[in-house]
Amino acid sequence: MTRSRPRWRSLREVLGRTPATRLFAVEALSTLPLSVTTLLVTTPGHTRVPEWVQLSGLGVLLAMIGATVHTWRLTLPRGLMPSVHRTAAPGCATRRLREQAAAERRLRWLLLLYPAVLAALMPVPATWVGFWFALSLLSTLGGILSIGFLLRTRLSADGGAAGRIRGPR
Repeated sequence: MTRSRPRWRSLREVLGRTPATRLFAVEALSTLPLSVTTLLVTTPGHTRVPEWVQLSGLGVLLAMIGATVHTWRLTLPRGLMPSVHRTAAPGCATRRLREQAAAERRLRWLLLLYPAVLAALMPVPATWVGFWFALSLLSTLGGILSIGFLLRTRLSADGGAAGRIRGPR
């Protein structure tokens, strides 16, 4: 009796593409627990946001800045070099170049946006519970969407496999 391959790939395969893909997955997966926890203590019925919530958010943001810089340093020396194997399908190098260019573009945006977000959120008082609730809700939705896009990108990169989700062309 042979086992058929599962329709959805494992998380290991999603994370195994490039350092940038791993960073985006860690970013999305670390956002979800923090934002769901924050949602529980920032509902409009509370008067203040606890300090531990603000400090944990600051810690995650600083860790993501460090991880983005590290990933940028790993990605930058490689440049846009195609990874072509003898068994690669035609057009594989072009797709790989597009993926690398998109990853580098996203890393550049993150390097610009993370410090700006950090500077913008530092002076926000803990009494703005509605603001923190909306920010937590948007972070949760963003993390879910990011995981969905990672899975969709991975599944559409499989090529012509039957039953796979393909992105728009």
